[in-house]
Amino acid sequence: MLGIIQSELLKMRYTFSIKLIILAPLVTLLLGYLLSGSYVQLSTYNWWYCVILPLVVSLCSASMIAREKKSGMQNIVFLPIRFDKIWLGKTAAVVILLFVTNLFLWIATAVAGMAASVTISPLDGLIGCMLLFLTYLWQIPVIMQLVCFMGYMNAVFVSLAANMILSAVCAEKEWFLFVPYAIPARVVCPFFKMHVNGLPLEDASSLLSVGYVFPAVIVSLVFALVAFWGGSKLFSRGDWAHE
Repeated sequence: MLGIIQSELLKMRYTFSIKLIILAPLVTLLLGYLLSGSYVQLSTYNWWYCVILPLVVSLCSASMIAREKKSGMQNIVFLPIRFDKIWLGKTAAVVILLFVTNLFLWIATAVAGMAASVTISPLDGLIGCMLLFLTYLWQIPVIMQLVCFMGYMNAVFVSLAANMILSAVCAEKEWFLFVPYAIPARVVCPFFKMHVNGLPLEDASSLLSVGYVFPAVIVSLVFALVAFWGGSKLFSRGDWAHE
């Protein structure tokens, strides 16, 4: 499995996806500074989990399968490796990229905060970014499977639209746990101390409570396990052949 992951990462070394992992956090930080000046941290984190991160996850996950589909899957059909292992290796490679881009965003934003107004502590920023990493995991195999059935652009559009709309509408509802797309924006509220729309939370806001964070992460991880397992089974059955 480690060899498959290394191979997938090597395939991506000259692709836009790899550049996006570093470029996206820097662009988000620049956007946050231009829009909010000394309050760059609040703006950066808000733009990150509302727009930029969903876009990064969608593009990286979709390109992982789209690249193979362009060659008619010839790069993998003749390999003496089970398709489910290839699928898991591909998803694991995107998982690594997701972790790296969130970690880089945290480092860049923490440094920027020290040079401006530190509105979010480095520890809260790190926790928030790791929560985003964990709660976005399930989307990787889902997006990859969407590419198998509806193509690259359609999969990216559906994923991005679902993230932006459902997180904005459902994240602050009491029943947000039933909408996996809303979980990332909700679990970071106590740590980034802002509403989904970017406004600071009131001192007595119920969104400051961390009591719902652990159950929300568990729900996301269970959904991720199901998505990773289900995706590997569909891929091994040859469902990637659908256009």
